[in-house]
Amino acid sequence: MTEQVNKAGVLRELSNSYAALKDILASLDEKNYFREGVIPGWSMKDILAHINSWHHRLLTILDAAIHNEEPSLTGPDNVEEMDKLNAQFYQENKSLSLAEVLADFHTSYQHIFDIVQAMPEQDLVSPHRFTWTQAGPLWQAIAGDTYEHYQEHLIQIQEWLAKSQGA
Repeated sequence: MTEQVNKAGVLRELSNSYAALKDILASLDEKNYFREGVIPGWSMKDILAHINSWHHRLLTILDAAIHNEEPSLTGPDNVEEMDKLNAQFYQENKSLSLAEVLADFHTSYQHIFDIVQAMPEQDLVSPHRFTWTQAGPLWQAIAGDTYEHYQEHLIQIQEWLAKSQGA
């Protein structure tokens, strides 16, 4: 059985997953943001900067949807392209300060939430609303770049914290 997705559900998932990530971030002291190992070679700051980069890609997509245009972005179409893009994001963001990364995380999330809240429900859930989504509803892109993405990294962060505290 497939659950029917609606705008209220997308907003609820966005809000709940953001709150969960925000809560875990609030439990960290500053030095934990710079310790590598959450995922090999990446610190918490790096993961947040990575999430921010995906937020900004999503904002480009949402802006195109609002203007009924095709986004200027393409891909990634496979794991190799995604890995290459993630490596690019890492290089682009590694020199940012923690304050910049945290501010961008909260600001970009709020911008996404506000846009989704303002969008007509059909723009989010209709699989054929935008030809460039290749018959997939827009909410799937939102989920992939926000709450599903948060959940993926939350699990890694929780495991990392459990190992760190046990050491």
